[in-house]
Amino acid sequence: MRGCVVGIVLLVSACGPPWGPPPDPRELMDADRAFAAETAARGGEGWAAWFAPEARQYLSGGGFLAGRDSIRAVMVPAFADTTRALRWAPDSAVVAASGDIGYTFGRWHSVVRTPAGDSISGRGNYVSIWRRQPDGTWKVVIDIGNTAGEGR
Repeated sequence: MRGCVVGIVLLVSACGPPWGPPPDPRELMDADRAFAAETAARGGEGWAAWFAPEARQYLSGGGFLAGRDSIRAVMVPAFADTTRALRWAPDSAVVAASGDIGYTFGRWHSVVRTPAGDSISGRGNYVSIWRRQPDGTWKVVIDIGNTAGEGR
């Protein structure tokens, strides 16, 4: 009987989740922070580098950009405008149990300097959906943002 119990315990312990330990959302938070840092350093090229080839970027005025090449074509000139600055930071991340997809959400802040020397600020929220690539890196597959009202 004792051998049977030991055998059952070993069998049950071998039947753990097939995907291993749960994915760590901090990895995705780090990816989002690196995305922000590379964009601050390299502008539109840094921005586009973090998108998967099939990604979509939804625009605040409606519509979307489809594919990394389209995103690059629009965002490189947008980030070349040195009167504008965009910064963001993730508040939280969730990674699916499969470890291959997740999302981050957080807040963004932009500043535009006018020719008169004034600054105009904008704030909002965003959600980015990420997919782990075959090489283990994370890339954005969907990026959505909105403008927040005062005090948000």
